[in-house]
Amino acid sequence: MAQETVSIAWCDNGNVDGRFMQGVTDVLLRSGVKFESTLRSQGNQIARQRNKVINYWYDNNKSDWLLWVDSDVVISPETFLKLWDKKDALTKPLLTGVYFTTTTPEESLMVPLPTVYEFVEREGEFTIKALHPLPENKFIQVDAAGFGFVLMHRSVVEKIKGIFPEGNHPFFAEAGIDNTFIGEDIYFFMLAGKAEVPLWCDTSALVPHMKRFSFDEHYYKAFLGKTKEEKKSNLILPKQGLITPKKG
Repeated sequence: MAQETVSIAWCDNGNVDGRFMQGVTDVLLRSGVKFESTLRSQGNQIARQRNKVINYWYDNNKSDWLLWVDSDVVISPETFLKLWDKKDALTKPLLTGVYFTTTTPEESLMVPLPTVYEFVEREGEFTIKALHPLPENKFIQVDAAGFGFVLMHRSVVEKIKGIFPEGNHPFFAEAGIDNTFIGEDIYFFMLAGKAEVPLWCDTSALVPHMKRFSFDEHYYKAFLGKTKEEKKSNLILPKQGLITPKKG
């Protein structure tokens, strides 16, 4: 039986994180899996870029699987194989790992939320809810995820195409449903759900997400904590690992 092949794809605006590139290179060289090609779309319109990639892959590429990685997510051979070893073209054609995001990306104390979601209805309106707290070391079905670490089989494209017999339809689009903004990734998983394609999530396949934050005194206090003396005086004293001035 021939070994199944995979291609790797990402979208960027012309620049990528260095750790992202190191992770991609490590997976290509050390995972032991045959990669057919790399696919990249450069630009600033993410839905258009993703549509371009998925259509080009389906029409022109011969690999069985496509691994999507965001250009600020750091994968590794170990995390990739967690998905690769659980895949199944018939029963598990769409899989995701987990990375974390936040709704306050410029704050010093960002609240991390896993990018795996369930669809819920609140007061008659559609919305999405992060799977938080995240179950540890579970392989479970979820409704949607971010597209930063997703493995899909070619049949997923065929099944989504099948729900639009009238012709071409975008796989990715930004939309508003009730009072909820739907990003291009959530939109894709809504289509997958309509096509009865299950999404499986390995919550142990955790990968870093490189984001900016405000490196300020609030972060400093949260990182170090405060002693009783500090709380009384409102001072921040050096802790282990920090350089303190020598006496004399």
